[in-house]
Amino acid sequence: DVGRGARGPQGATPTRIAGRGMPADKRRRSRSRSRKKATKARSESSGSSGAAPKNRATKSDRRKGEKDRERGKEKKNERSDRKEESQKSASRKATVSAAAAASDREEDEDEDEEASGEGKFAWEDDAGEDSASLEARVALLEVENAALRAENSELKRRLMEALQRRPAGRAALVASKPGQAPPPEPKPTAPPPEDPRRARLAAAAAEGASARAQARQRHREEGVEPSREAEASEPAKAKAEEEDDLMRRNAVLLANDAMEAYNEPIPNNIPPEKRLPLVQEKLGRFLGAFGDKIQILDLKSGGAVIKDRRLFGMRYSCVFRESGTKLKGTVHKRFYFDASGKKPTYCLDFEMHESLVTATPGTPPDGKLGVREPRTEHLAVLYEEKDGKIARMWLKPDTEKLGLDPTAGEDVLVRTDLYQAFAAKIAECKGGSAGEFIFNNYHDTPSVG
Repeated sequence: DVGRGARGPQGATPTRIAGRGMPADKRRRSRSRSRKKATKARSESSGSSGAAPKNRATKSDRRKGEKDRERGKEKKNERSDRKEESQKSASRKATVSAAAAASDREEDEDEDEEASGEGKFAWEDDAGEDSASLEARVALLEVENAALRAENSELKRRLMEALQRRPAGRAALVASKPGQAPPPEPKPTAPPPEDPRRARLAAAAAEGASARAQARQRHREEGVEPSREAEASEPAKAKAEEEDDLMRRNAVLLANDAMEAYNEPIPNNIPPEKRLPLVQEKLGRFLGAFGDKIQILDLKSGGAVIKDRRLFGMRYSCVFRESGTKLKGTVHKRFYFDASGKKPTYCLDFEMHESLVTATPGTPPDGKLGVREPRTEHLAVLYEEKDGKIARMWLKPDTEKLGLDPTAGEDVLVRTDLYQAFAAKIAECKGGSAGEFIFNNYHDTPSVG
């Protein structure tokens, strides 16, 4: 029975094995795969049993190495902490030593100053300059600056009082350069000439005395005695008029005050909330030299460049606000035309204005609609003083830069068309000739500092 495992004819290959129900070749392949799996399983089990001790040893070594590294890091941190602590200790010791040394130096300096009785400026104290902070030095310099200003004001006041007591006080002030004290007068080798004003006053007093004598004679003839009080009051009145004439602020003094305020620096790169108060303070000092009806006129045309005080203040508020710290006005030469009594005085200045910024032509003078670029201008300016204030100013460009030329003196300037035009304007205002003048060439005046 072939189906039950009997073999077939000789040479035939059976297709099934009895009791198995599977072809023989497939069974062989299955056994081969089973043997391979068993061999692989034995080899893996033998390999795993031999590698386990090695893996365990490797993990132990790894843990030991990690512990060694941690101990090394701890030791390194301890060494670093000890080193840092030693450095801090040394720094503290050095700081304490330096503070003690500085304290000793300050005590020695205080003792030296108390012994000598002499103070030092901040820039002369080299030892204190190293230890003091920047804010302390700045504060000290500000205090010293304020003290110097106070001393300067006091000296200026004393000088004014001394000059007002002297008849030639005004001439000395005229001869001084703007912003500087008058130069000392040389000792005269001969008696000084008599002051014309005193001569006029003496002549008037003599005429008054003769008139009073005639009046007394007339009153005697009529039987009336003149009043002694009226006679005594006339010389006192003449003396008061003379003192008022000497105390009067003429065109030179007013022009000097205006230029001093004009040259006070104000930065134009700071916020407006800080800059505008400085501009208003400077403008107030500047306007103090000018009258309520101040005008700026063009000499050639006679037209008003600035017609009233409101526009005048607007123009110079723009100049002071926009020009910055480089704004500077310099008077190189000056003609002064004096007058007695309450008559106007005149001052003709040849000026140079550097870094000047004004409003764009054709726009309001306050510069709100635009300003020009900074420039340098050479001008001839005539100041008219009335009642102790500058009432009018006439301008004309100094195209030939006569003021800048140090060799162009009085004899050269009086022959120029520029001077002749201004002299004609002064004569027109006085109702006669321009009169005598005092000339100063400030190129020849030595400057202090």
